[in-house]
Amino acid sequence: MRRVISLATHAERAFSSRVSALQKPTPSTSSSVPDRATLEKGTVQPTVLKPFVSASLQHEDLFNFEKLVHVDEMFKARIHYGHKVGTVNNNMKWALYGERLGVCLFDLDITKQYLVRALNFVAHVSMRGGMILFVTSNRDTMFDVEKAAEEVGQYSHVRKWQSGTLTNTRQLLGASVRLPDAVCFLSTLTSLGENHPAIIEAAKMAIPTIGVVDSNSDPAYLTYLVPANDDTPQSTEYLLRMFKEAVRRGQDERKRLQQGK
Repeated sequence: MRRVISLATHAERAFSSRVSALQKPTPSTSSSVPDRATLEKGTVQPTVLKPFVSASLQHEDLFNFEKLVHVDEMFKARIHYGHKVGTVNNNMKWALYGERLGVCLFDLDITKQYLVRALNFVAHVSMRGGMILFVTSNRDTMFDVEKAAEEVGQYSHVRKWQSGTLTNTRQLLGASVRLPDAVCFLSTLTSLGENHPAIIEAAKMAIPTIGVVDSNSDPAYLTYLVPANDDTPQSTEYLLRMFKEAVRRGQDERKRLQQGK
């Protein structure tokens, strides 16, 4: 266990040194750990904690996804299609460009911005050896989600969610198990049009979440949301391809760090 922790620490330091040249100088601090007053201030003003965050985490697009995500490809994948105007969730209006023939349309420039953020987060988790759980309740795409997760050595859950899967593992499984380090929802609604119960459970357990949120969905409790079409094979295939690439880039970087390159 000590050796694993030592390797992880060495990898983080090496990774931070590689990107330090890309960072703007940050205010110098006398300690690498914030004091109590700074932590209390950070609860309402998180930016005061930025000088204590490693250089690799401060980079907004460390894995260069800005060049991977293209608006024209998202358009061809039908990422911009939402649901009918009458079903729009008020909390998703900010991500809409407009409507055509009664169907909501996402602003793909906004979608790209949020997708790049989500992909970088997934890559960071993967680079640190994290476990990512891909979740969907869409019957049309569940097999694609299972296959995509398996291809990159991650996990998936596409069946009916059993209450307490994340919050009550000891009683359900008879022992404590490792929970995922992040949960990625390819669709945030169940077949009944309700929020997926795993979103609340992940929030209770402080597990970061990534969610593809359609125009009729509620983005509440999600850590990284991606405003996009979540219920067609074309859009799901595109998003899965992006998430798989994010996992692979993180895994490749982890291998390079472990090999000392």
